[in-house]
Amino acid sequence: MRAALCLAAWLALGACGFTARPAGGAAGDDDDGGGGALADRDHDGVADATDNCPDLGNADQADRDGDGVGDACDNCPAIANPAKVTLGFAAPIQRDHDGDGMGDECDPCPHLAGAATDPDGDGDGIADACDPQRDKKNARPYFNGFYDPPDAAWAVAAGGGARSDWAVVQAADHALGWQQTVVDGSHRHQLVLAGAHADVAIDAVLTVGQIAPADTTSPLRGAEVAYGFTAANTTYFSCGITRDTSRASNNTVLALNELQTDTIVGNVQRTDTWPTALDNSRIHLAGASAAHGANTDLSCTGSTGGAPIQLSSGAGGPPDGQIGLHTYGVSAWFDYVFVVDLVR
Repeated sequence: MRAALCLAAWLALGACGFTARPAGGAAGDDDDGGGGALADRDHDGVADATDNCPDLGNADQADRDGDGVGDACDNCPAIANPAKVTLGFAAPIQRDHDGDGMGDECDPCPHLAGAATDPDGDGDGIADACDPQRDKKNARPYFNGFYDPPDAAWAVAAGGGARSDWAVVQAADHALGWQQTVVDGSHRHQLVLAGAHADVAIDAVLTVGQIAPADTTSPLRGAEVAYGFTAANTTYFSCGITRDTSRASNNTVLALNELQTDTIVGNVQRTDTWPTALDNSRIHLAGASAAHGANTDLSCTGSTGGAPIQLSSGAGGPPDGQIGLHTYGVSAWFDYVFVVDLVR
């Protein structure tokens, strides 16, 4: 299926939680050299207070992208990515989600450590390791490492809770992400990103936390990425993990659904089982949709680090719509989202 050209390989490589270091130095390095305001711990003749690389000698203070971080210690020296205040760090940092030494703004796979040096066969700026179409030039992808709370670009779908339900939370391994914090039974919590997409591939990592018990509305509980969302009738596709809490075994599956608000309305594809416990497992998802004549081809791939599990299906109508994040009856932590518009 066209929309799933490379999703299995893309997913099998895994993804890393955000780590970073303060711009110009190592994390936690606050040595002032004992010299107060005139301290110069890198001995380059420029006082730390004004040095754009206080931990690495650079007497010329070159900063070609003008972002306030010197070229000598800039993890994107040719693309502006100023140091920003970030949860968990005492000093502002240049953000580097996968911790591979290349900042998010210039990393061809900002969520895959080590992919910065991988080939880019089609020359579109997306390394093959995370390119769902390695033989077509795709537009610049959208990446969000979820360092900051949802802003105005992220709206709440009708009946999908409130933006305040989502908060930046640091996981036990110090990775940052968005936590959907409310567990209120059979209720949907859904954020959608401004801007419509046609054929699209969406990649994300999530961890499910608290799971509400079954109630009289529904026994199903889950967390997913959503795509093809249309506000007019609140329809969308979802790729994610679902648990049927009415079963004695609390059966968990990978599911590819077409929904309207909270109701499954289209063709449903599910695996028989999921290989790990649902709660507290880092789950990597890759969903895609692509036009196929007047209809849509859909795919959903999931993994917890082992062999990916794949689903595919079809839906009536075009794939056009917004992408987003979705929970139903659970709290869930989302590490990042990486979105590529596919070429037909």
